[in-house]
Amino acid sequence: MERYTLSDEYEMPKIGLGTFQMKPEEAEAAAASALAAGYRHIDTANICMNERAVGRAIKRSGIFVPSKLWPSVCRAGAEAIGATLSRLDTDYLDMLILHQPAGDYVRAWKAMEDAYAQGKIRTLGLSNFFEKQIQKVMASAHVMPQLVTVECHPCHQQRELRSYLKAHSILLEAWYPLGHGDRRLLEEPAFVRLAKSYGKTPAQIVLRWQYRWALLASLARRILPMLP
Repeated sequence: MERYTLSDEYEMPKIGLGTFQMKPEEAEAAAASALAAGYRHIDTANICMNERAVGRAIKRSGIFVPSKLWPSVCRAGAEAIGATLSRLDTDYLDMLILHQPAGDYVRAWKAMEDAYAQGKIRTLGLSNFFEKQIQKVMASAHVMPQLVTVECHPCHQQRELRSYLKAHSILLEAWYPLGHGDRRLLEEPAFVRLAKSYGKTPAQIVLRWQYRWALLASLARRILPMLP
């Protein structure tokens, strides 16, 4: 499994299995199957209501374990973070991500920093934050974000945000890397041709685009219709 090196030299697998909208039994089965297939990064969040199930699948697996803190529980601070650790049946997380830029997210970041200082969290990240909101967090942060996760795929390339994050050595993680299940993306002729040429599937070509975005962005802008 290929890995990214974060700005603090910690490594994370490039591809992870998302468990959004999965029922607990589905999440546990999917995580177990993914581990058997070689995945070493399973993504969950307390809002997904499947942390316990994912925790059962990953226990003693040695994989990269992240979770997300939902804004409605941010005021609980250490208690909310402790609850996530308990549901996952672990004493630390590889990464804790602030799920949305809602409420007093700067205060929530401080609680995450406290958990980081206590060794409960290895790295910190943000989810669905725009540039100005990231700047607000960083302005008072003692621990800088290592990652920002946003929707990103060839029809929604996040070019400006990518440039900003690169300048600050922050990794962009894509959710919906294959789009919203839109067949137009996977049936795009350019990806179909590349898939046939390399003996891959269109989905594999799109995922490789995520790795090589800087080289392929100009080509993708020419060949792909931009969706509203």
